[in-house]
Amino acid sequence: MRKRYSVALSFLLLVGIICYSFYTHKPHSYSHGDVPETAFSAERALEQLKYISAQQHSVGTPGHQKVQDYLVSVLEGMGLEVQLEEGFSYKAGWGALSKAVNIITRIPGTDGNKSLLLMSHYDSAPHTASYGASDAGSGVVTVLEAVRAYLATGQKPKNDIIILFTDAEELGLNGASVFTNKHPWAKNVGLALNFEARGSGGPSNMIVETNGGNSALIKAFAKANPEYPFANSLYYSIYKILPNDTDSTVLRKDGDIDSFFFAFIGDHFDYHTALDTYERLDRTSLEHQASYLVPLLNYFSNADLNLKSTEDYVYLNMPVVKMVYYPFSLIWPMLIVAILAFFALIFYGIKKKKFTFKTIGRGFLPFLLSLITGCLVTFFGWKLILLAYPAYADILQGFTYNGYEYIAAFSSLTLAITFFFYHKFYKPYHAASLSIAPLFFWLIISTLVALNLPGASFFIIPVYFGILAVFLIISTRKPNLLALCLLCAPAIFILAHDIRDFPVGLGLKMLTASAAFAVLLFGLLLPLLGFYHNKGKFAFLFLIISIIFFVSAHFKSDFTPERKFPTSINYVYDVDTKETYWATYNKQPDTWISAIMGNKAEETNPENNEASGKYNSFFTRTSPAPRKPVAPSSIYTSRDTVINGMREIDFAIYPQREINDMLLSNAAGTPFQHLEFNGQLVQKDDNEPYIMSGRTSSRFLSYRVTDRQPLQIKLTVPDTTDLSFTVYDFSYDLLDNADYNLPPRPENTMPMPFIYTDAIITRQEVNFASSKR
Repeated sequence: MRKRYSVALSFLLLVGIICYSFYTHKPHSYSHGDVPETAFSAERALEQLKYISAQQHSVGTPGHQKVQDYLVSVLEGMGLEVQLEEGFSYKAGWGALSKAVNIITRIPGTDGNKSLLLMSHYDSAPHTASYGASDAGSGVVTVLEAVRAYLATGQKPKNDIIILFTDAEELGLNGASVFTNKHPWAKNVGLALNFEARGSGGPSNMIVETNGGNSALIKAFAKANPEYPFANSLYYSIYKILPNDTDSTVLRKDGDIDSFFFAFIGDHFDYHTALDTYERLDRTSLEHQASYLVPLLNYFSNADLNLKSTEDYVYLNMPVVKMVYYPFSLIWPMLIVAILAFFALIFYGIKKKKFTFKTIGRGFLPFLLSLITGCLVTFFGWKLILLAYPAYADILQGFTYNGYEYIAAFSSLTLAITFFFYHKFYKPYHAASLSIAPLFFWLIISTLVALNLPGASFFIIPVYFGILAVFLIISTRKPNLLALCLLCAPAIFILAHDIRDFPVGLGLKMLTASAAFAVLLFGLLLPLLGFYHNKGKFAFLFLIISIIFFVSAHFKSDFTPERKFPTSINYVYDVDTKETYWATYNKQPDTWISAIMGNKAEETNPENNEASGKYNSFFTRTSPAPRKPVAPSSIYTSRDTVINGMREIDFAIYPQREINDMLLSNAAGTPFQHLEFNGQLVQKDDNEPYIMSGRTSSRFLSYRVTDRQPLQIKLTVPDTTDLSFTVYDFSYDLLDNADYNLPPRPENTMPMPFIYTDAIITRQEVNFASSKR
């Protein structure tokens, strides 16, 4: 009976530790308007956000100008002198050109040798009807309210404090490029704090951006002592691998400016959609951003901003102690000591007759069966769900409205499978021997990350606690289960959130990673769970929990005004062939799209589809459309000459109607020797034989048009080159144009993000045949 109580208490403590781990990730309330004027108030920030997110405000829209005017007036109302920095910028890699208008001001410091930069971007996502409340209105109002509160204290900072609201971030980080490469204040920036969002809720991750080592930055961050740090060096290692550049990346690459980048990524289904609204923003996520900015502003406004270093630190957040960090130079010593301790533990256990090589070997079987079966069931289970719910394919972010239910369902199912296998292999005296196999695998993982992903080397920390827990089992006749539970706590604090965060950040295709983490974490908890007699009952419990979450996910699989289905429809006019047609990116068109396209819709060939969007999306279906009057751009060539075998061409494309975007395609492999877009020189990398030689697709340039400004191109190619371009004009007024008389979009749908939609498109060829013909 006493042992039963001990098991029950340890299980309750284990559940409490898991809940506490997630509880410490961010605030659970937000500051209201009754706080002092010298303190940050999320409620005051929300008042500003309500205005900023009242309408879509991507570059070139009326809402964009309104937001710009509003921000200038707010900053001037604080007594600050505001600059508007305007200029074209071209983003290589993205192939993006736009004119950005940055909003800049400065609080002078008493020293002025270095500047602290506070930044966010004020444009919303283009052509998706996004209101930009979270991305990045939340960042803008966090900076505004924090600066207001700081000025109210009457403090005089040692360092200059620059406030920068960049423009055209969504188009190609263009505003950040203009500031970094052209503004005289940029060269004096010692550190930047950048606030962003890739969803509408969840904890805000801190990520470091630096060209050198991060040690001085991490130590300074810990000294600033934010209340809810949520950060680890694994996330930055992954971030650097993925193609997810931010304004901070531009600062680092072009200006060698270090920065801390803060972004919440929860509720990823709202990202870049019409659901990125004031109402859906998680207020506590906004408070979390403020919990970073306020202490960091107070600290870095007076600190030494010479934070360059050559040494890297492994770092992670932990409850109570907040930040744990140590140099990369300790990675291998810590790993070697752990390996030695592991083998010493085995020999000590054999000597004490707590296990044998045979019982250790038997412990590998349930662990491997759990890991392999859990991952396979999750992988193929998700494939089956995609077949059962084909509309999920049109949620391009990869995270469905019921994504959290699927994470819980598959994680619970994996734990049910794991408890089942360990139930079959259970012996009351095998807790120690069963724990050896997971520790062995974690040592292999720790070795692999030390070699390939050193930022994840903190994985070794729970291994140490696991070894200590097994030692406690071996060295005591009746180990205290509560003590074992506490020794398991570091594994929970470090690893439990990864079960949730990998699919949230990278899409539900990463559910298999959640399953793997669930089994690997279970393995580190075996010193405690190995003493539980009722593993079969736990297997049944988690199976029931899994079924409940699958049922809950099903009932949230439909689309409502709160869970909108993303749809796309475009009207395309081919100027050369005089053909007109409807086009959609939807793989599963709804009744609204089908009614517009009619019964003659045909699937398209992706290889012939140049108007592609993010996530390799392309027109999936087209159907004939009635001819409507629409004016294509006019092309004028001002110079076309050959000098020493090189053909120099200057031409301009003039919009003949109000358009928002212009897209150019050109055959990959065209040997450009010189290339300029609106005066922006396209640089050739040192290892490139010609400009854009690494381009693998025909996508050449995306130009955001404002005030009908033409696109001017200057280029040089060998005179043997047959040169041609396809020019697309996009205006996002299809549903508002009376000439087309389309039915309104249903309330349970919204414009599909990351692609061109609701657009009137013209397509035309521009050819410059070789002069050698």
